[in-house]
This record gives sequence, structure tokens and C-alpha cells, in this order.
Amino acid sequence: MPESSVQPGQLCCVMISEDKWWYRVIVHRVLSEHDVEVFYADFGNLGTVPRSCLRFLKWCYLKLPAQAIPCSLAWVKPVEGTWTDAATLQFRRLCGSKLLVGIVDEYVDDILHLFLCDTSSEGDIYFHNVLKSEGHAEICRENIPSQGFQELNPLALYVQPGAKQENADVVEPDLPLQQQPLGAKKGIASSRLDEGEL
Repeated sequence: MPESSVQPGQLCCVMISEDKWWYRVIVHRVLSEHDVEVFYADFGNLGTVPRSCLRFLKWCYLKLPAQAIPCSLAWVKPVEGTWTDAATLQFRRLCGSKLLVGIVDEYVDDILHLFLCDTSSEGDIYFHNVLKSEGHAEICRENIPSQGFQELNPLALYVQPGAKQENADVVEPDLPLQQQPLGAKKGIASSRLDEGEL
């Protein structure tokens, strides 16, 4: 990609050398003249890749809705109003690189609220109980979006709720990557986010 195109908000693709698959990414931050931090629109995570590995995405793949869904842990709120670094670190430790069971509580305002459970050991480990027992969270029996949701979840910066369209071939040029609502059949995407949407 030309240097002028490698800017935050640029939708493109990158090949991960270990598995030889192409992934849709959005440039999140330019770290140096060699590396960029990217957001994986179909997985919801951030990663660092060499700038030289970025490629423009074919038009047909721009129209596909993002596959990642903004999620929030159900029935918990941070003790201090926003999630602390220690709470975030504990949550990441709990996730690790293992399969988890997600139990959906509700889908409200385009956020999926769920309970997460690690079933890999003898007893099931529910994340909200661990966060509470370690003093990071309070159980509140309702789903309250946290104040720092966008900062903690880059998906909220780039993926907007999708609207049903009558013609799936139409792509709006200045809209962020669209999220297909649960149960919807069509979504729209674009290749560039403007600064106002970031």
C-alpha cells in the first residue's frame, strides 16, 4: 500500500505468515515507519503487523459485514466506576487462549451481554464471580454499559450497527464498517473511515 494510505481508519487486509490466511483489518495506529497496530474486524482484537504486509482489500470483501460483535460481561459493574488496569489484566488472564462458554443474557443497543465461563477444569469458573471475589467488580443483576467501553473495546470505535438495505450491492463510501445486527440478513461497508467517526 502507498504510504499515504496507511492511516488510522483505513480498511485493508494482511496475511499472517504463520497460517497463510488473509485477514480484514483496520489500521488503528501507525507505530513506526515499519509497524502498524491493526484492528481485526472479524475477530475484535488488536495486533501489530509490518507495514509492508498491508494490502488493499478487494471491493467484494468490503461489502461483507464485520463478524465480530461488541460484547460486555453481564450483571457486573466496576467497583471504581471504570475498569482498572488490574481488572482488565485479570479478565485477560481468565480468557487466556482457551475455549470459553458464553451464555447470552440479552442483546441491547447493539451490545451482546453475556456470562463467560471456563469449563476446562473440574469446576466451572464464571468470570463475573472471579472479578467480584477479587474486588474488581460488583454484581448488579442488570447490564450497565461501562464508561470506558469504547476505550476498552476497539470494536466500538470502528463497527457501527448495520441497517437493513433493500439493495445489497449498494455501498456507501463514507460509512464505517457495518455490523450486521443479530437476525439481519444484509449489511454495508466502506474502505475508509473519516476522522469524525474515529
